[in-house]
Parts: sequence; C-alpha cells; structure tokens
Amino acid sequence: MTKRLNAFCLLALAGCFAISVELKAQVPPSPDGTYALVGATKLNSTYVSRNGDMGFCPESTPGTLSISRGQVWYVSSSGRQLIGSVSPNGEIVIRVVEARDSRPFEMDVYGVVDATGMVRARQRGNSCSYDLVWRKQS
Repeated sequence: MTKRLNAFCLLALAGCFAISVELKAQVPPSPDGTYALVGATKLNSTYVSRNGDMGFCPESTPGTLSISRGQVWYVSSSGRQLIGSVSPNGEIVIRVVEARDSRPFEMDVYGVVDATGMVRARQRGNSCSYDLVWRKQS
C-alpha cells in the first residue's frame, strides 16, 4: 500500500509540474519596450474634405512606438502625439478626439502586440486610414 501511495504521489507531483511548466510557457513576454516601424499600408487613396474637395492620402511614416506599464504612444506621420493603453492580453486602444471648427478631429488606433514582438494596428482618421506594423527593438 505504501509503495502504491508513493507512486501515486510521484505521479501527481509530476503532473502538477507539467501543468506548471505548460502555464508558464503560455504567458506572453512583457510588451514593454521600443518598436520600430516595419510597414505602413494605406487603406484608402483619396478622401473628401469638409468643403467637398477631393484629397489624396499621403504615405504614412509614423514614429517609433513605445510601450511601458500598460501605456502605449507614438507620433503619427502628421506629427500628432498619440497615447493609449495596452491590456494584459496585448490589445492596444488609442482614441483621439479634438475640437475643431465645425467637425471634431477623430482618430482611433486598435491593434495587438503578439508573442513574437510584433505590433499590428489599424489607424483610422477622419480622412485616411492605415494598417501599421512595428517590430520590438528592446
């Protein structure tokens, strides 16, 4: 009986260790760090301005993206500082609303940080929208 109990205890302990290792393997690394832009794709090539004129969406070259303690920020290609949050599961949310003449300026950025150190996000503004990709540098 004692041998059976010892064998059972060893198997139970080994099982707990295996579960512990598996759970640790699933925890993503900390997203904190600096991310360099690796790609930006325009989702629309033109837009209509407030006065009805057609404009062309420029290429987008936003700055380096930074993440620290649940906060995310970068400078858009138009020079606007964008600040938002990163959830524990890596979801990024940035929401900008600024008062303007007759229509407010709005910009949304939604994305995700993955376990390989890549950030993929969609930046949507009043006129032009982009898919952006950054890679973790540090």
